[in-house]
Amino acid sequence: MAKAHESYDAGQFLTGSLVHFDISNVDGIVAKDVVETASTRATVVILGAGAARIAVENNGAWSAADLQAALGGNYVVADFDY
Repeated sequence: MAKAHESYDAGQFLTGSLVHFDISNVDGIVAKDVVETASTRATVVILGAGAARIAVENNGAWSAADLQAALGGNYVVADFDY
């Protein structure tokens, strides 16, 4: 059997791109709420420390404004660009 890959690169098995968001909340971020909310429309692929950054599949389901509205409370969501 021939070896197909020397290594696996992050994201090589995804069929599309990712969309990244920065998240903040003056009352504190509840990671469970962020993941459960984002997962209602897209697969969460990356969850940053403290859930302050999240990446989901880029299927057009979430904009920063839509995710912020869905999270409610004092959450602030912004697009994250590298």
